[in-house]
Amino acid sequence: MARSVALRKLVAGVGTGLVVTISIALRNTMPLSNVLRCLLSALGSVALFTSVALALAIHRSYPEKHDEPKDMGRLFTEGPYELCRHPFYLFTMLSQISIPLTLTSFAGLLAALILIPAWILLIKVEERELIEYWGDRYLEYARKVPTLIPNVRKVLLRLLSRNR
Repeated sequence: MARSVALRKLVAGVGTGLVVTISIALRNTMPLSNVLRCLLSALGSVALFTSVALALAIHRSYPEKHDEPKDMGRLFTEGPYELCRHPFYLFTMLSQISIPLTLTSFAGLLAALILIPAWILLIKVEERELIEYWGDRYLEYARKVPTLIPNVRKVLLRLLSRNR
């Protein structure tokens, strides 16, 4: 089994559960006025539902079993994978961060931010597996596409070209 599987379950599954639990238990702990609290909660809600919807849309493109690179059947390089190599992780991280924003939980936000190094470790472990499996094909893809944060200029140009 791929080395990244257990780490992925820990960071995405247990990490999200931890952020949710802390955020609910310690909600409304950000020192904000009621207006700012409502605004942050509304923005967090929009970010949460958007990131979860996008993560689920990406996840639906995966085969039922997708623990190892060979399970995928092909190297994903189109759609959201043209913008960054780990769009599912990006949207899952954004959902983890938006949960405490929605609940205005300072401790929950700290927990979500503390998980970022674990996400980076997961990406490094998974990328080693992808290079091991796909070889030069993955390395070439990695040279062209950022790891996690899409190039904003490229995203905007892509959106503008679709509207023409």
